[in-house]
Amino acid sequence: MAINVWKDNLVEQVDVILRLRGSFPYVAIDTEFPGFIRSTPRHASEEERYDDMKYNVDHMQLIQLGLTLFDKDGNTPWPGCCWQFNFSDFDPDTDACSEDSIELLLHSGHNLQKNQRDGVDAYRCSYLLCVKLFRHPYKSKYITFHGLYDVAFLIKMITRAPLPNTLNEFLVLTRSVFGDDLYDIKYISRFCEGLHEGKAGLLTLSKLLELEPVGIRHQAAYDSLLIRAIFNKMKQLWFDIEGERFVSILYGLENNCMKSKKRV
Repeated sequence: MAINVWKDNLVEQVDVILRLRGSFPYVAIDTEFPGFIRSTPRHASEEERYDDMKYNVDHMQLIQLGLTLFDKDGNTPWPGCCWQFNFSDFDPDTDACSEDSIELLLHSGHNLQKNQRDGVDAYRCSYLLCVKLFRHPYKSKYITFHGLYDVAFLIKMITRAPLPNTLNEFLVLTRSVFGDDLYDIKYISRFCEGLHEGKAGLLTLSKLLELEPVGIRHQAAYDSLLIRAIFNKMKQLWFDIEGERFVSILYGLENNCMKSKKRV
């Protein structure tokens, strides 16, 4: 069962996460946000893809952050353990959004009015997450699925600023926040036989790996729990997915991520 984090239990739950970090250093991450207000053509360059992503993230508010902690063997602190941070910043009546995406989130059980009333202010959360999750001495590994927007929204929240103007600056900033321990399993799945060469979505990938999703789709905590299960199953089947060639590579920005790694 996901632990929902609101303004009233924010400090308490961040402290719980901090106490568990040493034993469970892997962090699966997922976010929910109001869709896309600028679409990206299928064959856009990586620079164009970044520009569109920057526009979307800079002009939208984060709705949810899901986190699942686990150890090197895929174990969580207790069965079904995951956290769901619900943010108060998004106002569906005034803020930029995709109407189709909001309809999908409502259908998936999101209560946006409750978020506004009881949710966490992203700026308040940013300090706690930055200090206790991303800059604590425990060496964590951060696991995403098609994680470009997840990473970008977290960077925006942590820095309390718009994203950098250039793709290269963004990649440098990403490494300063996540270190050399960020993985995108959509990119990794491209190199795993039988996983549709990286073209499968999250749910399809779980089916290919014969995993049963827990909870409700498009709820960030449960999607992070599924990301954890997929990553663990891929480790069991292909072993070397934490190798150097996979670290710090975000799906959709592969070429520039590789160039950025070589410059370090």
